[in-house]
Amino acid sequence: MNALLETEAPAAGAESDLVLRDAYRAAEWRIMPILFGLWLLAWVDRANVSFAKLQMLSDLHFSETVYGLGAGLFFLGYVVFGVPSSMVQQRVGARSTISAIAFGWGVTSVAMMFVKSAGMFYVLRFLLGAFEAGFYPGVILYLNQWFPSKRRTRNFSIFHSAAICSTVAVGLSGGFVLDHMSGQWGVAGWRWMFLIQAIPTVLMGCLAFVVLPDGPGTARWLSAQQRRLIQDDVARDVAGVASTASRSGSLLANPVVWVLSAAYFCILTANAALSFFIPTILHEAGFGGYSAIGNAIAAICVLGALGNIAFSTFASRYRDVRWHCAMASLLSVASLLVLVFVWHSSRQATFITLVLALAGTGAGISLFWQIPVRFLHGKAAALGVPLISSVANVAGFLTPWLTGYVRDVSGSYTSGFVTAAVVQALAVIILTMGIPFAARKQQAGAATPGHEPA
Repeated sequence: MNALLETEAPAAGAESDLVLRDAYRAAEWRIMPILFGLWLLAWVDRANVSFAKLQMLSDLHFSETVYGLGAGLFFLGYVVFGVPSSMVQQRVGARSTISAIAFGWGVTSVAMMFVKSAGMFYVLRFLLGAFEAGFYPGVILYLNQWFPSKRRTRNFSIFHSAAICSTVAVGLSGGFVLDHMSGQWGVAGWRWMFLIQAIPTVLMGCLAFVVLPDGPGTARWLSAQQRRLIQDDVARDVAGVASTASRSGSLLANPVVWVLSAAYFCILTANAALSFFIPTILHEAGFGGYSAIGNAIAAICVLGALGNIAFSTFASRYRDVRWHCAMASLLSVASLLVLVFVWHSSRQATFITLVLALAGTGAGISLFWQIPVRFLHGKAAALGVPLISSVANVAGFLTPWLTGYVRDVSGSYTSGFVTAAVVQALAVIILTMGIPFAARKQQAGAATPGHEPA
């Protein structure tokens, strides 16, 4: 009898493993395409202003500073409403919050086609950020409910690659619209572009409400056994990861939270510099008309996304995610510094450095978000993740504004991009030395033991 039980136990365990793998596979196919699509559209609607800039500035007589401030005000709305939006998600559930957020920013993006003044441009950019603020941190928390660390790292890199792929959508559709729809029915091409690129967001927001469950426990397309296995597996993963106490009252006093915010701020500086000025860089590098620029953007972003996924997948095999994040950031630093020397002299070198820069920033962001969950969970994660995101996104406000201002004053983007590279280099220092130092300070002052560096 004992021998029989010993032979049956492994079989039962193997069967559970197969059921769990099937459950994760079903979850990935059901959840990830919706989240990927929404994040792609989020970046289309926040960054398409970089392509519209090629016509909009002359049509509305905006300066580079006005453009940079308007582009950056998106992130001010993001900063102000990030934590409140995530708190709403904790109360009403992921499905309702994510779908409402997408619908709201989609309608705001449609309204961008009616911009006639700098004031209206500023207001709509701020509202766009306010609506979208809770989406990114909400998805981070949502994926934490669904997947353990190793699987989550790969899925999050796929999800985040939508940000890079969004520029493909902006480039291809934007180039076509500006070339072929300018003046149709008396409407400028950049106005058509905002309308056409916003409609899918409104539709995807409605689809998200229908398709997404609030979590594994409410996923009707999983069996009861599959739901239980996922929840148990995620719970075991959380229990095996070092974390801070879940008391929200100690969150602001946690040095790790602020060091992580500083690291992410530095990473986002380079990301914002690239996101809002790639079409302008390619235009100045001599890539031709709108469609040619759009095609170049598409190719750059596809290759950058593949680099992001490949690097993040490689990093997921190791526990030292922090060091791989630092290496990705170092690649971004090198690429930005090379870029300022080549974009006026070599189209090929400009293309290659942009691919490497996007791959580096994309992998850096993807890997960064695997670090906070090693310190925060439960209520601390629910508040800490949006707090880190909100504080760090001040970089998104400052970078385009200061870059545009420097261009107006000096006639060149060089100083702005060199500054972005230097700030990104600070991320490498913070990731390699700052986080372990903050973790030790946290341990020394923590009420409970058991914390360890990422």
